[in-house]
Amino acid sequence: MNIKQAKERIKELITKIKEYNHHYYDLDNPIVSDAEYDKLYNELIDLENKFPELVTKDSPTQIIGGFAANKFTKFEHKKAMLSLSKAYDFDEIKKFHENIIKKIDETKISYALDYKIDGLSISLHYQNGKLIRAVTRGDGITGEDVTENIIQISSIPQKINYLKEIEIRGEVYISKKTLIDINNALKKENKQEFSNPRNAASGTLRQLDPMIVKQRNLSAFLYEVVEPLQHNLHFQSEVIEFINKLGFPTQTYFKKVTELEEIYEEIDKFAEVKNKLDYDCDGFVIKLNNIDIWEDLGYTAKFPRYAIAFKLETESANTKILNITTSVGRTGKITYVANVEPVELNQTNVQFATLHNYEFIKELNLNINDEVKLIKAGEIIPKVIELVKKNSTDVYPKTMNCPSCNTLLEYIDDNVDQFCVNENCDEKKIRKIIHFASRPSLNIVNLGESNIRIFFELGLIKEVYDIYNLAEHKNKILQLRTFKEKKVNNILESIENSKNNKLNKIIFALGIKHIGERASKIIAKKINSISELLTYDIDSLENESDFGTKSVESLKKWLSDENNVNTINHLSKIFTSSVKTNSTKKLENLIFVITGTFELKREELKEIIEQNGGVVSSSVSNKTNYLLCGENAGSKKTKAEQLNIEIIDDKFLFNLIK
Repeated sequence: MNIKQAKERIKELITKIKEYNHHYYDLDNPIVSDAEYDKLYNELIDLENKFPELVTKDSPTQIIGGFAANKFTKFEHKKAMLSLSKAYDFDEIKKFHENIIKKIDETKISYALDYKIDGLSISLHYQNGKLIRAVTRGDGITGEDVTENIIQISSIPQKINYLKEIEIRGEVYISKKTLIDINNALKKENKQEFSNPRNAASGTLRQLDPMIVKQRNLSAFLYEVVEPLQHNLHFQSEVIEFINKLGFPTQTYFKKVTELEEIYEEIDKFAEVKNKLDYDCDGFVIKLNNIDIWEDLGYTAKFPRYAIAFKLETESANTKILNITTSVGRTGKITYVANVEPVELNQTNVQFATLHNYEFIKELNLNINDEVKLIKAGEIIPKVIELVKKNSTDVYPKTMNCPSCNTLLEYIDDNVDQFCVNENCDEKKIRKIIHFASRPSLNIVNLGESNIRIFFELGLIKEVYDIYNLAEHKNKILQLRTFKEKKVNNILESIENSKNNKLNKIIFALGIKHIGERASKIIAKKINSISELLTYDIDSLENESDFGTKSVESLKKWLSDENNVNTINHLSKIFTSSVKTNSTKKLENLIFVITGTFELKREELKEIIEQNGGVVSSSVSNKTNYLLCGENAGSKKTKAEQLNIEIIDDKFLFNLIK
């Protein structure tokens, strides 16, 4: 596409998107699906990225939201009410996480999770404990004063036990049950019914008659304090607790997690409960819990960089179960899988869907030949969510033995999942090797699952450390039909390159239960080499934040196994260069805060400070000794100046450690 064609297409897209915004925000009547809107919006972003000279100020990509209607008094927000960037799969969530850890130590990151309510955004202003104003989001810069209508919502307090001026934001919504009652009443009066709860909430809140608002029984969830640091709130989890204590309604679901895998698990759970909730959710919010870091991450023209909304694709399909099988993972966990009649779902041909565990099968009363409903969200494999039609007479029988080694399966620690406890199970070993070589672990890019299975079958790899002996079997591998010289050399080169991995990656690659990427980084800071894991005081890790008893006990149990000790001993001879850099005490007892941009990555500067005995904090306080300040410094510089804290650059830092 040339620039002339791009200009015409951009003009066309802007016209369409503005029309859709008008119907969505002003008329409470969306005329296209979210998916269609997002498709056009993303096309506009792509074109503007390719032709930045065509970006105009009135482009929807440069405007925060809808258009403030003319029914109510306009009010300009003190701080823009931004929307959230969207993710549609787990890879996009991982990318969001990776962008954050470029600036922040991963071991200090936690995320606050909650459901994204599909309602109308509202901002509540309180002075001396009294509600003085309630404003809709509008276009994000200017909203509408709907105070009289908000007063009609019984769950929103008009008085709070907090005298400081404060602004609290959230979402006004109508429950599914209430919508049925409203539509029944409208039907009796021969009036147009609302198509969904969001339209009902938005239309009701903009009623000129407050009595109608009161009759319609609106509800609200609050989740944000504007300028939280001014109210001594440093974590999103503290914000939720704070506004809850003030008497505001908050969601019953709120969770703090530290691992990406936990986010994925919570999204999976959300997919299963979403339709059972009495209110509409159009996504799943993932927000950096540490508020002190928000300003450092900054904003785009429309979105904050510290939060993202996962949009759960709700497309479903019905199909028939042809067969049910079980598989065993690296921890021994048994997963039941349905082989189904091929069906199209989210533009992919689906033939398999997870059934989780036997308790799930029993609860849904599932068996071969039954018709079921599938969904596919961010996960790779779709999942069965309900029984549509019972064609069989009974429930599928429980698998009692491991599908790989035939060992009797067991339940562990009141877990609903069954486990194969045989450590010599071939499939468990293969899965451990696959994990060891995977991208999040040692990233042995050319090895791959299919090659690992071939080498395991031939006896060339039986344990993870056998990977590093494959070069000795090169001639034997070259005799295999599909293994040519170039392919084998690429595999061996990837294996050799993996020896340069950092210590935390090696620990994570071991696949120890409850020891994820974050926990691996914490352990790596305590030891100098992989062999030191055998002598380190594991119990002392309980003193680390977010490193619980479960993780400690799991690590101790793993290290008590002779086979695992043998693995460590072998790996310590292979990863001789993967040791911690020698440290000094030149910065001992000194507390640093880093702000702005530098030639080095922020994480690299942090490592330099910590290797020399210093401590890096995320926020400026009276205890801070130095603010390490780069270009485009944020609010931390202003605060440091107010507290008379010494502000230094990276050259000064390097002089300190000479």
